[in-house]
This record gives sequence, structure tokens and C-alpha cells, in this order.
Amino acid sequence: MSVGAWRVAEVRAAEDVLMARLPEGTLMQRAAAGLAARCVRLLGGAYGARVLLLVGAGNNGGDALYAGARLARRGARVDALLLNPQRVHAGGLAALRTAGGSTVDGCPSTVDMMLDGIVGIGGTGGLRLG
Repeated sequence: MSVGAWRVAEVRAAEDVLMARLPEGTLMQRAAAGLAARCVRLLGGAYGARVLLLVGAGNNGGDALYAGARLARRGARVDALLLNPQRVHAGGLAALRTAGGSTVDGCPSTVDMMLDGIVGIGGTGGLRLG
């Protein structure tokens, strides 16, 4: 399978066109739906799966939280590790909690899947240790 790559400016330009036409939050919900659907396929189903969300600030964290909410509604046990609780995507966190997901202070010893909601297209520089 070939995976393409896009420059940040290209992604932002494409998103700007869509965001001007679609209701607020539509792109994030689409991203979350696609991510959750892919997770279900990889897990062979969501019910009973243990999923850990690594949640950074901003929209990438929001995508992960909304995807986690979708998985929780399908029966997964979803925990979110908030790396910057003061800057968490409030709507995504509320959706996760409403769906039965929770936040944790550390990584569980066993998970079936971990979702990276830390670094998005707004990230700069290389990855660094916290």
C-alpha cells in the first residue's frame, strides 16, 4: 500500500476551503469517524477492547477524543491520558466522558490499542522528550 504525504500548507488550504462551506466541527467529526472505523477493523470489533488515547492540546487531541467517544459507544473501555489538561479540546473531552470514557494519570499496564492524539499538523521541530 502506498501512502502519500502532503505539506502542511496544502492540508491547511484544503481544510480552509471545506471549513468555509461546512458547519463548524464537521471535519473533526469526519476525522474521528474515519479513525474509529479503522480502529474497529484493526481490533476485529470494539466491544471489550481496551483503548488508550494519548491526548495533546489542540485539534489532534480533539480528533482522538471524539474517536475514543465513538469507540466507547461501541463497547470499548477507553481511557485518555491528557498531556496538557489545561489546553485539552473541551468538546472532545465532554464527548468522551458522556460516552463512558475516562481520564487516567498514567498508562495502564495492558491495552489493545493506543491512539496518538499528540502531534498534528501544527507541530514544529522534532519530537522531544517531555
